[in-house]
Amino acid sequence: MIQLLMLGDSLVEWGDWSKHLPGVAVINRGIAGEMTEDLSARLMDEIEDCPDPDAVLIQSGTNNLLMGYMFFPAIFTTMMQRLRLCYPQTPLILCSLTPMPIVPAQDIEQVNRELAQVAAHLENCTFLDLVGPFTEQCLPITHPGFLNDNVHLSTRGYQVWADAISRCLHALCPESPQVDRTEPDSYKSR
Repeated sequence: MIQLLMLGDSLVEWGDWSKHLPGVAVINRGIAGEMTEDLSARLMDEIEDCPDPDAVLIQSGTNNLLMGYMFFPAIFTTMMQRLRLCYPQTPLILCSLTPMPIVPAQDIEQVNRELAQVAAHLENCTFLDLVGPFTEQCLPITHPGFLNDNVHLSTRGYQVWADAISRCLHALCPESPQVDRTEPDSYKSR
C-alpha cells in the first residue's frame, strides 16, 4: 500500500481519504485555518514524524489568498527545497489551489502559475493542477465542487481531487498495484 504524506490546511484535514483514496495509506497532516507560513514553521516536525513516505503531497495557500496575501508562493520555494533535501528520492506533489468561486479567477491563475514554477524547478516534483478537473467535473447546480461557503470542498469536490491524486500517484508509482484507479459510480456522473 502506498503511504502518502498529505500536508496542508482544512481541505486536507477534512478529507475522508480512506474513502476517496482506497489503496493509499494517507498520513493526514492538515490543519484547519493554517496559513502557508504556519505549515512552513512545522514542516521539519512533520518530516521527523514521517521519515519514509512513498510520496508527499502539499496543498496550502487557501487561507493566505482569502486574507488577500498573494505572495505566499515564495514560501513554497524554501519549503519544497527542504522537502527535497529530507526526501531526496520521494516523489513530491504540489497541488494548485482550486478555482474557489469566492476568489477572483485571475488571482487563482496568478498564484497557480507561481506554484507551477516552484514545482518545475525541483527534480521529481509534480504540479497537480486542479483547475481543469474542477472546471470540467464540477457544475454549480448539478455537481457542485464546493460547499455553500465557496471555499471548502463538497463530496463531489473531494471525489474530483482524489481522482486527480490517484492518477498522479499511478503515474509516479506505476510499480505499485495498490493505487486503485477504479471510479465508484459517484465519480462517473458529470
